[in-house]
Amino acid sequence: MPTSTSLETLAAHGVRLKVLAQVFPVLRHEVVGPLSNATLAAAMLRQSPEGASPDALQQRCHRLAGDLTGMLEDSVAIVRDLDQWLVDQDASTSAEALLRECRKLMFSHLLLSGRNVTWSEDVATVQLPQFTSRYLLLAWLLCLLPALPAGASLALDFSQANAWHARFSEAADFSEVQPTAFDPQEVDLLAAASGWRLERQTHHWTLHLPAPTLDK
Repeated sequence: MPTSTSLETLAAHGVRLKVLAQVFPVLRHEVVGPLSNATLAAAMLRQSPEGASPDALQQRCHRLAGDLTGMLEDSVAIVRDLDQWLVDQDASTSAEALLRECRKLMFSHLLLSGRNVTWSEDVATVQLPQFTSRYLLLAWLLCLLPALPAGASLALDFSQANAWHARFSEAADFSEVQPTAFDPQEVDLLAAASGWRLERQTHHWTLHLPAPTLDK
């Protein structure tokens, strides 16, 4: 019979898969983008400009071949990085890099939300586990953002080394969010499974970080 710990672990994996489904279109675009450009470069290699000298044609072919190689290498690297979304490889990342990546993955959600979201310019200099921290931060934002009333302002503060804050002008309402949206209990579950702690108040949510290691 499964223990409560194993059930919580399975539940946390389920929430992470739910997060991955939300950001997958962006990840897919990052893979397809270089391949699309590589296809264009290959088509250009097959076409020779009229009137070009042999030296000019050779230089053009070398340049396009270099561009093509670079695009394919970028795509391969991105595909390999996808493994880090499925398996915890014990990689760590800086808070600044984590936030930059999550902000990119959340761009369309932020743009279409109708909420005024501001990110703190100051970011605490800490190292965090990449796998668990990335999923938790995304779930935190994906849960909170759609529950805020349209036009509400959301201020995100990442300046502290032991706690990150989300302050919002109007109380969140989880009674009318879409079925695919995240429940606060799911964020709570991820936080507990990752060594974090979520504290929720009417106009203020706080993620308490797990004993951060200061960068040197």
